[in-house]
Amino acid sequence: MNKIFKNENSFFGKIEKFFWALYEKEPFRFLIAGGINTVLGIVASILFRLLFKAAGWDPKISFDFLEKIGLVAPNMDIPYLIAFVLLLPVAYTLQAFISFRTKWSFMRFLIYPISSIPNFICQELFIWLFEVVLKLPSSVSYFLSPICSLPIMFFIIRFLVKPLKKKTEKKEETNE
Repeated sequence: MNKIFKNENSFFGKIEKFFWALYEKEPFRFLIAGGINTVLGIVASILFRLLFKAAGWDPKISFDFLEKIGLVAPNMDIPYLIAFVLLLPVAYTLQAFISFRTKWSFMRFLIYPISSIPNFICQELFIWLFEVVLKLPSSVSYFLSPICSLPIMFFIIRFLVKPLKKKTEKKEETNE
């Protein structure tokens, strides 16, 4: 690790040392990778929303038929869906290299979208809640939705991205 501030006793040296101590913790690296991915997703979603607006397209898919049977009718945000799907390779790569410090695996990359299903559903519901129900601007909805689903996603993504450790030591002890 190359240090920016050589004097660890200086104010900035202490901040840097604290940062690297935090960086050794998996949840902190998960927040960094997720933060990068979130910023990319927000920017892409907003750009796609602007494209839809410029083309005169409706950015929502409505499920009005649910209202006919007495349920709440959420809708799906198409710009967010497009950005989400296009950024899946970036998200997997960030999680593998930064968060969980593991090798990039094509097989795990193919499985990775499974971890994104709950995240996608949760974020779509939050976008609907913030934008349609609470009448917040779409950019605010795009920002708040990933924050609300972050804690649960750490455990789901960790399970699918990081290989499970084999308990060979315990098996060897029981065989003796």
